Amino acid sequence: MNKTERYYQEYMSHRHVSRRGLFRAFVTASRNVAPTASSFPPWPLPPGASSATQFLTACTRCGQCADACPMGVIIQREDGYPQLAIEFASCDGCGQCIEACTTDVLQHQAHFDTRLRPSFSTQCTHASRGCRQCATACPVQACAFTESALPVVNNERCNGCGECMIQCDRQAITLAQC
Repeated sequence: MNKTERYYQEYMSHRHVSRRGLFRAFVTASRNVAPTASSFPPWPLPPGASSATQFLTACTRCGQCADACPMGVIIQREDGYPQLAIEFASCDGCGQCIEACTTDVLQHQAHFDTRLRPSFSTQCTHASRGCRQCATACPVQACAFTESALPVVNNERCNGCGECMIQCDRQAITLAQC
């Protein structure tokens, strides 16, 4: 994934970047995330995408959804298809990508959902206490903690925005398609 100067300019103009987020971006910029082989397609689709088969058939790969995204989280893959890339910014569900889509493969949703869900690794818990940053940052309060201080997600509440992953300074959260 190649981030251009335009991406960072758009990101900075629409979002406050914390020192933690900026440092995390520099540290993880060279990390390549390999797609999983079990999902079809193996990359996250933009919000409002129809079924994967319909999307891949009808998408013209014009790139208008990526151009319209103010957060810069929709990028064009090498094969031209759009991909939801929540690495340095979360998706706020503004719907501008849906408005820009001329083929109607992106449709308005009754409830915003990227169909991504967080998964917590064992790096998440500190020996004496957890940081709880994911629960604090979650705009829909989908992240919570068990009595043993292990993080859990309420899949019905979660909209897959990725804010929990962005705020995690331990890189203990990954997003996977549900």
